[in-house]
Amino acid sequence: MKQIIKPINTSFREASKQDLTQILAIENRAYEHPWNEQKFIDSFDNNNSKIQLILLNETIVGYLLSLQSIEFIDILNICIDPDFQRQGLAKQLLNHLVSSQQGGVINAILLEVRKSNAVAINFYLNYGFKLIDTRKKYYSNGEDAKILNLQIM
Repeated sequence: MKQIIKPINTSFREASKQDLTQILAIENRAYEHPWNEQKFIDSFDNNNSKIQLILLNETIVGYLLSLQSIEFIDILNICIDPDFQRQGLAKQLLNHLVSSQQGGVINAILLEVRKSNAVAINFYLNYGFKLIDTRKKYYSNGEDAKILNLQIM
């Protein structure tokens, strides 16, 4: 098991297409079913989507891709480089997203997570998300998705 270490020099910035190579490298190292390049390009081209990066000592170590609608944000993809997991970086990304919405019109954050991804489900539940539904056969391999919701004020 990796030791949990709290990084001290993290920062955030919005991604650009110039970051795509690094984002794809992290995505492919982290996931058994990674997004392909075209999905990220489509996200960059969508004015309602945003990719927020977390950097450690100026190196990209993770990202959060979200899609904003009128009253809620849908997290489409959140990923931390496997070499930097279990250091609180995903929580920092979520904190950054939530704090950026304080006092605005957004009142909820939604996401889907693979039913088999117990680690992620527990992470989100511990963060304060609530399980609200299941989408049957949501993923291309037929796996169900758990839908989680976080109310923000």
